Amino acid sequence: MSAEATLWDLVTAERIAIEDVGAAVDAYLAEPTTQDHSIGPDHVLDLAAAVAAHPSAPAIVVDTEADEPSRRMAVRAALLMSRPTTRSSSD
Repeated sequence: MSAEATLWDLVTAERIAIEDVGAAVDAYLAEPTTQDHSIGPDHVLDLAAAVAAHPSAPAIVVDTEADEPSRRMAVRAALLMSRPTTRSSSD
């Protein structure tokens, strides 16, 4: 798969389990500054940067009127659109 693959591409290709995405959402919501988060067996994702790069997720996450499901969906959308890096063999 291309180095330009999004997290969604990797989930669709069954290289990363959708449960790993849920765990990444949980990790971000618990600690929004999380950077190098292992996702799947071969990838790492900067969760904070992925959410920050999304067009609407940062605003939804800090919106005091947004409910928890809305925050989760915003983070999930941001992560699925991001491009994780392949973990180096020395990790």
